[in-house]
Amino acid sequence: MEEISDKELKKLNIDELTHLFVDNINEQNLKLIEGIEFLVDEKFEKFTQNLNYVIETNTEVRIKKAFETKIFKSKLMFSKADRLKLFNKINDIKNIGEFFANKMLLYKVVFPDKEFKLQIISILKSLKKISNDLAEAIKIIGSDLSKAHEICEIIKDERRRMRKEEWQVLNRLYNYDMDYLSRTFLYLKELIENIMMLADHIKSFSEYIQFLATKYLIFD
Repeated sequence: MEEISDKELKKLNIDELTHLFVDNINEQNLKLIEGIEFLVDEKFEKFTQNLNYVIETNTEVRIKKAFETKIFKSKLMFSKADRLKLFNKINDIKNIGEFFANKMLLYKVVFPDKEFKLQIISILKSLKKISNDLAEAIKIIGSDLSKAHEICEIIKDERRRMRKEEWQVLNRLYNYDMDYLSRTFLYLKELIENIMMLADHIKSFSEYIQFLATKYLIFD
């Protein structure tokens, strides 16, 4: 994402800062997912580059600072407390992604077989979808509460589908003929768990958006 100056940030209103922030975090999230895809394909150099990008990028810090400075002077459709909580939940995605990236860089794994790779790619495809859907729901909640609520239902449905795939791929992992304390086993197990941890946060976030939609629809 193109860098934006502090001077330009000061010109943006609360909604514009929120949209810029979620786009920034979502872009980092997609970089993380793409990095895992590179790992699956054993493109280790590109894998490392993507994950380091997630760890090192900090544009969102300046956006968050501009948002917090401006919110106390603004008149908003949502309460300031709800806006701040929404913003902090977006920031949590960055924190989870950065933790995930640091952990993955500890070891470069080779996947057991093609079937396992395909299952991971399928789960990542769903993660990418719900990440993009969440970004869309956040960006339209200020203008279309009903549509934001509908998008979050789609996220929850996709998350339920991911849960089924999670158990399938874990079942495959636990039935491979390998030492139960091997680094490969532990890495792959934690990879799956961390993907689902990020998916869980997105699902929880979508439920919060639905709460806001229900809360403020009363006043429409």
